[in-house]
Amino acid sequence: MSTIKAIPEFKNEDEEFEFWSTADSTEYLDPAGWRRVPPPMIKKSEDAFFLTMPHAWTEQIERLSRERKKDLQEMVLELLAAGMKQQHLQPGA
Repeated sequence: MSTIKAIPEFKNEDEEFEFWSTADSTEYLDPAGWRRVPPPMIKKSEDAFFLTMPHAWTEQIERLSRERKKDLQEMVLELLAAGMKQQHLQPGA
């Protein structure tokens, strides 16, 4: 088995994209150490639904979530809460 190479540091997402577009991931990642993990359970007190939105929105939300160091779901919930508060739809608004 060959030695696993260190993944380089990237200055931005575009640089990382370019790297992984040409790199052989098997030289950088060792699947031998991987393990199956069950999906997270969704709390019964919350509803889940599928939402389709324009690609430009998803790009902006992903950018915001990276900038604010929040996961994508947390960012979407924060934006929805802000919009609901602005429309006086949220309890306590």
